[in-house]
Amino acid sequence: MSRHAFFIAGDRVVHVANPCGAGFQYQAQSHVLSPRAQVGPQQHEAAETVLVVQQGALELMVNGAAGYVPAGSFVRIPAKTWFAYRNVGDVAAFVLCRTAPPQPARGARKITIQIAAA
Repeated sequence: MSRHAFFIAGDRVVHVANPCGAGFQYQAQSHVLSPRAQVGPQQHEAAETVLVVQQGALELMVNGAAGYVPAGSFVRIPAKTWFAYRNVGDVAAFVLCRTAPPQPARGARKITIQIAAA
């Protein structure tokens, strides 16, 4: 598991270093889940979580309900919500996970990034 911040533009993912000390309070990680591997259950008291499935398929459990999340999909999980997810495929699943405060931190600035296709 690596700790990298990332931006998503269409089908392109750009990884950048985590902005530790930059005044932003979030974490971004990429996960590789082996077949039938599970993460959680867990809950973040003061942060929402966004999961982006790059490859594979997940079963996502949120507050006792379960659903299927295929590659190319994303899910937003509000703060104070119990969740877990597992790889339901026969191959490794690649997942981007971002955890951030539900409201921007004081003094944070909105940043717009444009990525041109190469």
